[in-house]
Amino acid sequence: MTEKTTTSSAPQAAIDAAGELPKTAMDFAGRYSADAIKTLTHCQGKYAAFINQRLSEDFAMPERLSGCKTPMEIMDVWSDFYSTAMSNYMDHARNLAETGTEAVEEFVREVEVEAEEMAQTTGKVLKAANANDGTKAA
Repeated sequence: MTEKTTTSSAPQAAIDAAGELPKTAMDFAGRYSADAIKTLTHCQGKYAAFINQRLSEDFAMPERLSGCKTPMEIMDVWSDFYSTAMSNYMDHARNLAETGTEAVEEFVREVEVEAEEMAQTTGKVLKAANANDGTKAA
């Protein structure tokens, strides 16, 4: 008959610690998914507001043009329209890029924290497994 010289808590500790790894990873994935959805929803809201603004200005163009009396006035209205539109598009693109950058930076910070927690959990698993290796058959 074989007997272990250490208590049965060492193998159980290794099993318990190993069981924490998937839980930790899944918790992080769930938190990140929720944050990603919030960020995407925020970006979609910004985009919808931008499109609404641009469409309002686009639909106002025929009225602006109908008030023109000379070809030079028409050119001025078109020039102003395109200048404003391009400025709006650049501003919107910059805002979306900043939002995306902020989201990625936050994700990287979270991954670093999560990686540290997983490293600590892995250390516990290895420590418990090494303690379990100290068992001997009698």
